[in-house]
Amino acid sequence: MPKAVTTALEEFEVIEGDDALHDFGGSHGGKGHDFASFWVIQRVTELEQAKPSDYLFVCEYMQDVAEFDSSTAPTRVQLYQLKKKEDGYWTPLTLTGQSGKSKTPNPDKPIWKLLRHVRTVTLAKATGAFVTNGKFKVELASGQSSVNDTRIGLDRLDAAHASKLKAAIAAVEGIDPADVDLSSVELRSEAIAINDLQRHANGVMLEFLSTVAPEHAGQAASLVDTLYIELKKTARRTEKCSSWDELVSRRGFTRGKFQKAVEDLKTIPDRTAARTALFDDISKSWRNLDRARVLAALTRCAREKVLVGEASRWNSKDMLRHMFEVADEEQWPDQQRFETACVLLTDERNDLSRDEIRALSIFEMTEWDLSQIPA
Repeated sequence: MPKAVTTALEEFEVIEGDDALHDFGGSHGGKGHDFASFWVIQRVTELEQAKPSDYLFVCEYMQDVAEFDSSTAPTRVQLYQLKKKEDGYWTPLTLTGQSGKSKTPNPDKPIWKLLRHVRTVTLAKATGAFVTNGKFKVELASGQSSVNDTRIGLDRLDAAHASKLKAAIAAVEGIDPADVDLSSVELRSEAIAINDLQRHANGVMLEFLSTVAPEHAGQAASLVDTLYIELKKTARRTEKCSSWDELVSRRGFTRGKFQKAVEDLKTIPDRTAARTALFDDISKSWRNLDRARVLAALTRCAREKVLVGEASRWNSKDMLRHMFEVADEEQWPDQQRFETACVLLTDERNDLSRDEIRALSIFEMTEWDLSQIPA
């Protein structure tokens, strides 16, 4: 450390000011940084289910993402290196640069950097994780296959690879290899749809809200959009901060910010309730079987609209806009709007069943009505 520090917070401030401890990874508009933003959203939903008192995420702090246990008095940090994998396995060669008989690690490889950064933190508990959508093909001390393991601590590597990695780290730090704790870093494979990150995040958020705030589950996509914009904004601000408070304010994503985003959902009309009310009104004279079929289709429509958006089979973008504008101007009753919507959608979407046309008409009527409410 450049100067003597006595608290974990002071140490984190010193680390923030040390250019050698930052590992900025290229353009912030690319898929890699989208991976980081959407992954943090997923991680936040995991944390929230455990109901912690606080947490803080900072992008581009030593590694791609740093997760602290507190935004005011941190005592733990988890560093995440996030890497997407288009095909194949992660191997010792790509992870640590170890190959051949010598198995000497390469300082330019991701695991070396992650392990070194974790070991930089001395006054707080520090751990690290290499997170990827790919799988690992590494030699384990147990002799078993690693391909289906989703979490692999470096201490589980076979003796040949582990001993060389510990010896190399020890040589750089001037310590005994026995003092290098490989268990502080793990390889982590997660089921992430890397080519459709937003859809994956929408699904995760939908499941989360269905559990903690079912009345707002239909707004999962809106919440993901809000969080994504906030995280991208903070990730772009990679300039150094002179104090911990400044770091939290300018580049941090706290539990408080997440809770405010969820709280703000309450100011948005409950789409599910609005759809149900309109459905009940439109269908009051229908046979019970028809009601059940259309309601099931309406539920599928709403869910897939959240998960996939206009790329779903329920796409009806702008097909009804002109009709809705005329209906508003001439004050059509809901039944007239519904019947007209069904005719227009049947002409445009003859691939949908009669039940699905009815469901989509009710969905789009609700969306239009809510969009006309002043902000």
